[in-house]
Amino acid sequence: MTKSGDKAVITVNNLSYSYDSKKALDRVSFCLEPSSYTAIVGSNGSGKSTLCRLICGLIENQEGEILIEQGKRIGLVFQSPKDQIVSGKVYRDTAFGPQNLKLTPDEVELRTIECLSVVELLHKAEAPSNALSLGQTQKLAFAGMLAVSPDILILDEATAMLDPSSRENIYEILRSFNRRGSTIIHITHDLDAVKEASDVIGLEEGRIFFNGTSAEFFKKPELVRKIRGELLKKAEKKDLSGREVSFSFDNISFAYANKHDDENAFLLNNISFSLYKGTLSALTGPSGAGKSTLLELGAGLLEPSGGSVLCNQKPVLAQQNCAAALFEAFASDDVAFGPRNDGVKGHALVERVKESMDKAGLPFSLYGERQSAGLSGGEQRRLAIAGILAMNRDIVFFDEPTAGLDGISRSRVMTMLRSLADEGKTVLFTTHHQDEADFADREIKLENGNVQPSAVPEPVEGPTSGVDELVEPLRPYDSTSLLKGLKSFSTGLSGSGWKTKCRLEKVPAFLRILLFLVLFVLSLVFKKTVACGCMVAVSIIYCLFANFSFKKIIKSVFKLLPFLCFFAVFQLVFRPALPDEVRYTTWRFLTITPSKLLFCLNSILRTYASLLCVCAFFVSTPEYDLIDGLKKLLPFKSLILIMELIFRFIPLLVDEAADIIKTQIIRGGLGKVKGKLARIKAVVPLIVPLVIRTVKRSEILADAIVMRCFNGK
Repeated sequence: MTKSGDKAVITVNNLSYSYDSKKALDRVSFCLEPSSYTAIVGSNGSGKSTLCRLICGLIENQEGEILIEQGKRIGLVFQSPKDQIVSGKVYRDTAFGPQNLKLTPDEVELRTIECLSVVELLHKAEAPSNALSLGQTQKLAFAGMLAVSPDILILDEATAMLDPSSRENIYEILRSFNRRGSTIIHITHDLDAVKEASDVIGLEEGRIFFNGTSAEFFKKPELVRKIRGELLKKAEKKDLSGREVSFSFDNISFAYANKHDDENAFLLNNISFSLYKGTLSALTGPSGAGKSTLLELGAGLLEPSGGSVLCNQKPVLAQQNCAAALFEAFASDDVAFGPRNDGVKGHALVERVKESMDKAGLPFSLYGERQSAGLSGGEQRRLAIAGILAMNRDIVFFDEPTAGLDGISRSRVMTMLRSLADEGKTVLFTTHHQDEADFADREIKLENGNVQPSAVPEPVEGPTSGVDELVEPLRPYDSTSLLKGLKSFSTGLSGSGWKTKCRLEKVPAFLRILLFLVLFVLSLVFKKTVACGCMVAVSIIYCLFANFSFKKIIKSVFKLLPFLCFFAVFQLVFRPALPDEVRYTTWRFLTITPSKLLFCLNSILRTYASLLCVCAFFVSTPEYDLIDGLKKLLPFKSLILIMELIFRFIPLLVDEAADIIKTQIIRGGLGKVKGKLARIKAVVPLIVPLVIRTVKRSEILADAIVMRCFNGK
C-alpha cells in the first residue's frame, strides 16, 4: 500500500456517497500500489460494496475522485453468484468474456478450459448453469471473471458460499493471480481471507478506521475482534442416549426428476439419522452435496423418492436465499407475516415481533420501521431469520444462516441458535465453517449422497430410536406439486432435464431453425384438406425425430381435441356459407354447410400440425443451440445477447418464484383461501417480492455484462 498517489494503480480522494439521506461513504481516501493484495473489511452496511461499485464505475460518483491507472481492466466478482451468470450452459458462460475480447475461437476455448479447470468445474462444462449448486455457481462466476484476465480483480464476498476445500482452491488461484502482477481487492468478513492479503483497509459507518498492513492489523486484538466477533467455543458433545427424539430421517433417498445426466442419479442415498429435543446439530459437506435439498425434504417442501420423514411437529425452514423471505415493505410487518397467518393478533403479535427481531440481532426499536428493501444483505438475512423465529416452532432448520454476515453478526446468530436449543427446541443448520460445526452439539457430515461416520455416534438403540413415540410420518405440503411443476418448467427451459440427445440435435443449430420455420409456415399456409393432412403427418415424423413417442403424440390428439373443437364452433358461427350450397341445419346463428365443416377440419389439422412443430423444435433445440443458430443467421450481436439473457432470465425468475413460494408456504401463506378477494390477497405477497427481485436481478445482470467486457459492437 502506498501513501502517495505517484505510483498508485488506484487512488481514492475524499470519496463520499449517499443513498437518499444516509451516507454510505464519508470522505474515504487511500491509494493502492500495482500488484498489491488488499482486504477491505467491515461490518454489514459499512460501505464496502458501495466502494467497490464506485471503483468499477457501476455507479456514478457523487463527491471526491477515483483515479485508475490508464489501460487497466477491472474485474468484479459479485456477492450473489446467480445474478452474474449470463449463459445457460457452464462452458458458454465462461467463454462469454473472452468472446467479447475478440479472441480467436481456439484462444476462447483454451481460456475457457483453463479457467474451468482452476475452479474445478471442467467436469461440469456441458451442464446447464442453473443445475449447479449455489457454491458451484459461485465458482462459475469466479471462472467467468478470471477468463477476461483483469489487471485489477475485486471480489465482493466471493467465497462466502464455498466449502473449506473450495475456498482454499480459490485462495491458491488468487495467490497465483497476484504473483503474475494483478492487483487484488478482496471484500470479506473471513479472517482467513484477510490473512491472504498484504494490506487491510477497515471501514465502519462509511469511514476508514484502519489503513495498514495485515501484520499490523493482526497485532491489534481489538481490531480483529471488531471483524471476527467473539470466538465460538467448542461445544462439549452431549450424550444422546435417553434423549427424546423429535425428528428423524429414515432411509431417505431423493433424485431430482429428469436429472441432466446419469452420474449420481440419486442425490441422496438411504439417509438415516435422528435429531433430539434441546440439541443443536450442524449439517456439513462440500458444495452440491445435497444439504439444502435434505432440509427441504425435512421441512415437507419436497417428497422423498424413498424412505420417510418422521417428526412430532412440522419443522420451519429459513432458506439460504434470504431475499425470497421478505414479503412486506417494512421490517416489522415482514416478521409479523408468519404469526399473523397463524392467527396471532394484537398485543401478542407485537410482542412476538419484538422478541424475534431482538433475538435475530435487529433491535425492534431501531429496525422496526425500516424498509425491508433498504437493508443491507446481512441485515436482510437477519430479518429473514427473525421471520422464522416468529413462527415459534419446536423444530427449526436454518440453511447457511451466517452466510454473508460480519463476524459480530455471525456470533450473535450462532448464540441465538444455541439459545433456541437451550429453550428445548430442536435446531439443525448447514454450514461451511468448521468453528460453527464445532460450536454445535453434533456434526452430521454429508458427502457423495451419504452420511459420513460421525464423531458422535447415534445411541446404541439405532438411528431411529424413539421414533415409535413420534406422532406420524411427515406429510409434505399440498403445494409440492406446484413446486415440482416450477422445477420441471425451469429445467425444461434450460435443457437441464434431458438425459439423451435426440436425432434432430445432430443437425446443425441454424439448419434446425430453418427447418422449423419452413415446417411451421407450411403448416399454416396450406388450405386444402389433403395438404393439411400431409403436414400433420410430416409434423408427426418431425416429433418422432425429436424423441417423442408415437403413443405420446396420439395422447396429445385427445388432450387437444376438446379445445380445438371448441374453437371450431366459433368458425361454424362466424364463417359465412358459400352461395347456393347445401345447408345441413340452421339454428339461429349457427348454420352447418359442407364448406364450413371442411374449413373447421382444415383449421384443426393446421393448428395441430403447427403445435407439433413448436413442441418438437423446443424439445430438440435448447436455448444455447438456438443462440448458436441465430448467431449464424442474424448479424445483430446486441439482439442475440438480449435473446440469450431472456432465455437465461426466465429460469432464474422461475427459481426465484419457487423460493418465494417455499417461504410463503413455510410461513403460513398460500393456504386454503375462500373467495376471489382472499385469493388475490394471498397472491400479492408473492408478486411484490418477485417484481422487486426481477428489477434487482436485471440491474445486476446488466452490471455483470459490463464487467465482462461486452460493448454491443
